[in-house]
Amino acid sequence: MMSDRIARAANYFLVAEDKVTGKIAAFVNGIATDDISFRDEFFYNAKLHDSSGKNIMILGVEVLPEYRGRGLASELMSRYLSRECARGRKSAVLTCEKSKVPMYEKMGFQERGISDSFWGGKPWYEMQCILNR
Repeated sequence: MMSDRIARAANYFLVAEDKVTGKIAAFVNGIATDDISFRDEFFYNAKLHDSSGKNIMILGVEVLPEYRGRGLASELMSRYLSRECARGRKSAVLTCEKSKVPMYEKMGFQERGISDSFWGGKPWYEMQCILNR
């Protein structure tokens, strides 16, 4: 899934690299679409990516354990959202576990309730950040 997403949407990844070791410490990735709500198919069907889409579905925000607590997720998300805002996107949407809702609210997202996504067999909360009106 990830290699197909990279092949189709490489410009929708943002990576933080450890300057000393060269190791990838964190990344954010997504796809563009005209959809306004998150659905599980975004995870496994990179063909749903439409570079002219009005919205971004954020599919992953990952930070390796040894790099957590340093603000990497917030910094990457800030840069990612700024970049997509400059590209004219209307909004960014993601899903997260209930415990992560406050973290994403600090990043400018608003909770929209339980998502239609049931990835991994559990409920997710859908979050949206308005980028352009």
